[in-house]
Amino acid sequence: MNNNYAPGFKYEDFVVLFTAKYFNANQWADILQASGAKYVVFTSKHHEGFTMWGSDRSWNWNAVDEGPKRDIVKELEVAVRNRTGLHFGLYYSLF
Repeated sequence: MNNNYAPGFKYEDFVVLFTAKYFNANQWADILQASGAKYVVFTSKHHEGFTMWGSDRSWNWNAVDEGPKRDIVKELEVAVRNRTGLHFGLYYSLF
């Protein structure tokens, strides 16, 4: 950390670096289908509270208000349900 980030850089400061620039839900769905998987379980909320969808219960600490400004859960759900026969599920971490 000391070699790569400014003094005082905190975990929360990483959010501006999380852009999901290369995330393409359709591509993920296609790859998952081609892999032979039968289901997808996506981590929708991380241990520290960051949600991958817009949530009024996560203190604006979510992918719609911060970082990519996108509802990653919805994008992936729609792609998986519309493009594949996979079951779609969510993991929601409680600390």
